[in-house]
Amino acid sequence: MIQPLNIEPLDIEPLSTDKQQLVIKETRIYIKQAISLFKIKDAAVDITFNLKGRAAGMYRIKRKIFSHQREIRYNPYIFSKYFDDNLNTTVPHEVAHYVSDILYGLKNIKPHGREWKEIMCAFGADASVTADYDLTGIPQKKLSSFTYQCDCGDRQLSSIRHNKIRKRQYQYYCKICKQTLQRKENSAV
Repeated sequence: MIQPLNIEPLDIEPLSTDKQQLVIKETRIYIKQAISLFKIKDAAVDITFNLKGRAAGMYRIKRKIFSHQREIRYNPYIFSKYFDDNLNTTVPHEVAHYVSDILYGLKNIKPHGREWKEIMCAFGADASVTADYDLTGIPQKKLSSFTYQCDCGDRQLSSIRHNKIRKRQYQYYCKICKQTLQRKENSAV
């Protein structure tokens, strides 16, 4: 009897330069469509392929002292594995965030609220918020964890929460004893 081979899945290669150019072109087409539909100015936006982790795309504003820079980031691995689907869903999704920022300002609306959904509808695109992709073979972010303690014992917090505490932006409390969590020294994992 022949035994099936247990082959490990190969790692996904990032999106090729040619396909990146197709994504950039499609992004620019949606932006031009938005300019026409919503009578907005063509605000500068960088398009990059440096996003890692579980998200296929992200729109953000990098704030500087006297200016800000808009950026649409795409995950080159998820785009590579699911190119056609991302071209049809992720590109209009992220451009809709860009347009809603120009029209309303990100602080004035919900990220996937009524205004964003109306933009997606105008694009004729699916207004689903997230996709459910099999991420096998796609590099994932590795978050460090830090040990914090309270009267109940030790608790693990992600590097994101740890940095918010360190920057004095947040305090976290134990759900059981309600005590403020304190960092246990030398606790990076």
